Amino acid sequence: MSSKSILKFIVSVVLWSTLWPAVAGAQEACAPPKITANAKPYNIFSPEQEMILGDLTYQRLSGDLRFVRDPQLSAYLTAIGEKLIKHLPQTGLKFQFHIVDIPEANAFNTPGGHVFVSRKLIAFVRNEDELAGVIAHELGHAVVRHAANDFSRYLKEVLNVTQVGDRKDISDKYNLLLERQRTKAVSRGAGHENEQQLEADQIGLFALVAAGYDPTMFAGFFDRLAETKGRTGSWFGDIFGKTKPEEKRLRTMIKVTEQLPAQCRENRRASTSEEFLKWQADIISARDANRREELPGLRWKKTLAPKLRTDISHLSFSTDGSHFLTQDDFAITVVQREPLQVAFQIPATNAREATFTPDGKFVVFGTENLRYEKWSVADKKPVEIRELVVRRDCWEHEFSPEGKYLACIDYATNLSVLDTQTGNKVWEKKEFYRLSSLELLFWIIALATDEQAKERSFFHIEFSPDARFLVVTRSSAFRYSFKIDGFEEGATEDTLLALELSTLKPVGVGGELKKATRRPFLFLDANRILAMSSKKADESGIFSFPEGKRLAKFPLGGDELKRTANPNYVVVKLRAGTTRTGIFDLTRNIIVGALNKRDVTFWGDQMVLESVTGKVVLSEVRYDEANKILQSSNVRTIEIPVSTIGALEVAELSDNFQWLTISSKSRGAVWELNSGEQKMFVRGFRGALLANNGTGIGDFPRLEPANHSLVYLNPQNNTAEPIREIPERGATQYGQFLLLRRSLKQAADGDDGSASLASEVRFEVRNIVQDKLIWSREFPKEAPGYFFDKFSGRIIFYWTLGSETGKARLKEDATLAARAKQLGNKTDDYLLEVVDAFAGKTVGTMLLETGKGSFAIKSGFSERDWLVLHDSENRVLAYSFNDGELRHRFFGANAAINPVKNQIVVENYPGELTFYDLDTGETQARLLFGSGAAFVRFSLDGKGLFVLSGEQTAYAFDVENLKPQPTSATR
Repeated sequence: MSSKSILKFIVSVVLWSTLWPAVAGAQEACAPPKITANAKPYNIFSPEQEMILGDLTYQRLSGDLRFVRDPQLSAYLTAIGEKLIKHLPQTGLKFQFHIVDIPEANAFNTPGGHVFVSRKLIAFVRNEDELAGVIAHELGHAVVRHAANDFSRYLKEVLNVTQVGDRKDISDKYNLLLERQRTKAVSRGAGHENEQQLEADQIGLFALVAAGYDPTMFAGFFDRLAETKGRTGSWFGDIFGKTKPEEKRLRTMIKVTEQLPAQCRENRRASTSEEFLKWQADIISARDANRREELPGLRWKKTLAPKLRTDISHLSFSTDGSHFLTQDDFAITVVQREPLQVAFQIPATNAREATFTPDGKFVVFGTENLRYEKWSVADKKPVEIRELVVRRDCWEHEFSPEGKYLACIDYATNLSVLDTQTGNKVWEKKEFYRLSSLELLFWIIALATDEQAKERSFFHIEFSPDARFLVVTRSSAFRYSFKIDGFEEGATEDTLLALELSTLKPVGVGGELKKATRRPFLFLDANRILAMSSKKADESGIFSFPEGKRLAKFPLGGDELKRTANPNYVVVKLRAGTTRTGIFDLTRNIIVGALNKRDVTFWGDQMVLESVTGKVVLSEVRYDEANKILQSSNVRTIEIPVSTIGALEVAELSDNFQWLTISSKSRGAVWELNSGEQKMFVRGFRGALLANNGTGIGDFPRLEPANHSLVYLNPQNNTAEPIREIPERGATQYGQFLLLRRSLKQAADGDDGSASLASEVRFEVRNIVQDKLIWSREFPKEAPGYFFDKFSGRIIFYWTLGSETGKARLKEDATLAARAKQLGNKTDDYLLEVVDAFAGKTVGTMLLETGKGSFAIKSGFSERDWLVLHDSENRVLAYSFNDGELRHRFFGANAAINPVKNQIVVENYPGELTFYDLDTGETQARLLFGSGAAFVRFSLDGKGLFVLSGEQTAYAFDVENLKPQPTSATR
């Protein structure tokens, strides 16, 4: 439930307060109040049909939501719900409660009795009574069946549907509504919303009290969420408009709860605070755990050894040098330096850069979703985990080095400081900086045109190493200035705010610091700031803080500055280029080293970095005075455990299921699957082909001095030999094919790479081994979007009907034109053409209706008569070329089609793969894995299925021996 929903909740109880005495008199047994505000709802769903609708909605949401799937933790939430349900009217619905990991402190319900509560909201409430109030409100909506009412209305207004039948009929109409949702505007007036809120509140608050919960606790919850600070206003303030709406609603809520009948208060019980707080802590600290596996038809199972790890993006030493940490996309690993060994690993996805506290005793980090964790180095376990809630989400934020504070700039550009232990706001400055329309315009344009724009921020937020000071400035990004007759008439303003955190009082800052801190800067200590000039690189230097007096001047430039545990060295990072990291020596005021590494760090004369193979190297360094460079000698190396693998750049399998190769952005490897042993390690590649003996060909991007090339890989003798160079752009390997896209504006030999490939393009498909041309076509107008199914060798081209090519094709093909007319000939529908690269010819053409852009295509593949697309609604759509009709819809993401028979496998939920019959759409079997699937493929004969999990375990299944599994709507 959002804060907006809570406001509606409170304002609606005003009406209830006038109805309650009559209700109470008629209901001596404290029965639920009668519903009068919306006594004649429009609902075409029976309870059984609504639960089918709820299952479909759950499946659709599963692609966007992360669930906390621990049955024991979910049981407590369910128990709260069941206490409330006992006092609710009978509905015929089976209620289900889910804990979801989303950025907001929120709760919501969907049709069929599904109630979702976010982990952040559970962390925000202070006791079970507050949480029960939230659930009661959502159950109030569910009991009156508001979601089914709304869905009935949508079906009628968008599709003119006034009745539904069995599961298949409901599924068809649900999906059709998704595909037509933008074809008609369905308005929901404020009156409709208020009526729904009134009904939900009457029943929900009644159940809350009847179940023995204290309704006044919910007022405290709202007070904190809406930040009314206990102010309830007065009737005088109401008349003269001095009372804020939130304050008035809080006052009304308190008054109504005081007027509840005595017989509804008799069941009051003491809150089980200890039990609740333990459960709350368990929810906050819950991690994704391996789930029970169900693997019918399993041939074999092998864990890759060693596994492939994503790049280390961050390294940091403790101040005493006893430990250092490494951080990749999925984990933070704490390493003991003497003796060199892994101390422990922290699972951490989407985490900001972790740091050791100044005393070196703890590791602290936060996430983009304002989750904060503090881990004891000695005990190797968390001592604090918090889910912080900010009423207006943080636009930009940083955690202090010791983890005590969170500095947040919200979307109203208010700057606030929160205490991470309590979640309370301890300091705030409203509208710290007011962004102009020009600044926002430049930001929007940059996001649309520059891939690196999202890495730049409006503000710099920096803490001193001892967390004594906080400094926030307007950055150099998205600025503007203009001159008239040589005079500057308008420009982005500089601003700087410094705060002493011990007193929470602003500090006056002088000198050149306001201008010097446009570019990234950092505190060297509590008294000095290292800053880069925004005008001339050689005017960078060191400034005293807070006086702003220049202490040193020298050239320095980069995109990011980072302290190390050696006070003499600062790491300078660049976002682009082959040299990504520089080492700046503060004693010599020069760059003394440059590396193509994402990060490096120092303690004393020791340096830590990641090697090409993925091992972490501990080196000794010394300055070479003659060559003016830092020299290093490797001392020891250590393997960092792999937690999981994310999205792969490439995954390829030999036809006999004996060899596997995968690649991340920077590194790849080849494994022999009989043993699971890694046979070859290489840098990252972008395409691959594997033979049954393990040899293969890879598409390796340019890395100086090597150009973009096809490379022969032989894991038998661990060699990699270049075959031939291929164009730097427009050339991509897809299995045994090489796709080349060349501009028609310039001859191939004279193409300098400047011509666009968005239009006037020639597509060529060549055999990867023989370099023989198989198929080509010129597109003199818009170049099509495309998906290349490397397994079947089919290319799926697509254009919108509103494009020049789409219009021309309709003029050329009378059958397509007739079909387009039947669909309404909408400009945002798609024309699709499938080309078989093996045969070098088109195998099918069809039109795809999107309902005025109600959904978009994300990926596609094709076999025999089937075209399968994955869309933006988390659905897998199966079309037949014979008639161009949509035959089946399945909710899920990862999918593979059997090349021999009409069978498809779809990952409906992470780690749950379902086999479907494409003739009937019926479920054939189900596989359950401990983690999500990273790669899925059938064998060429259709008798085997290969699955690689995110945990890098390989599985092979005998498809003909799969046993049907019972279908469950939720997990």
